[in-house]
Amino acid sequence: MIDIPRDDVVVMLEAGYIFLAMKKFKEARSVFQGVCELAPKHEVPLVALSNVFFAQGKYLEAIRTLKQSIKEKETAYAYSHLGEAQLFYGKKDDALASLQKASELDPGSETKSGDFARSLIKLLETGYDPKEFKKAFAAFMKERKAKEAEAPQAEEKKD
Repeated sequence: MIDIPRDDVVVMLEAGYIFLAMKKFKEARSVFQGVCELAPKHEVPLVALSNVFFAQGKYLEAIRTLKQSIKEKETAYAYSHLGEAQLFYGKKDDALASLQKASELDPGSETKSGDFARSLIKLLETGYDPKEFKKAFAAFMKERKAKEAEAPQAEEKKD
């Protein structure tokens, strides 16, 4: 195995996140997969790779990738992202268990992963359901577009 300086790995991860922000998912995935090969014992590249799947709405693939990361090393970082992916996949009980594990692993906000997990737990406790939210938002947007389409017609009738 080639020993890669940490700073070089960080730059590659940043490049992957730039591609992800640009919605260049293929490129981001390629970069993160390469970093996974260079740093196979570290969870950060696998979590980064799972973020590509998550951004594409491929929650099951994100979950699988995160579980692979957790097999290597149990961290609050991986568990908090796993809980998020499980929540969006519709597995609320699994999400809650993963988020609680993340909170246990990072009780003092050492890495901010515990804070992220606790904020998602609070969201779950309020009844948040991403699938229902997405449906409600789609219905709202459909209604809004219908009203916008009616507005010009109403103006024409006034004239």
